[in-house]
Amino acid sequence: MSPLAKEVIEKLSNEEDTEILAEVLDFYEYMKYKKHKKIWNNIQEDDPDDTEKAICEQYQREEQELVGFNDLVQELGLDE
Repeated sequence: MSPLAKEVIEKLSNEEDTEILAEVLDFYEYMKYKKHKKIWNNIQEDDPDDTEKAICEQYQREEQELVGFNDLVQELGLDE
């Protein structure tokens, strides 16, 4: 833990004014939201290429048998 984090935690643990603590929590939520939004804004999606499209189309064409959870547990021998 960084020295700054230790200092902040120590000061907040000794703080008795609930309004100050509420303001700190509000500010923390604001900063967390701001950083989260910044991260998501930096993600750039691209269009799928021909290979990705072909893989998706093949997956959709294939008929796959669904295996129930209980059957899977029995098959793996986890029911004992």
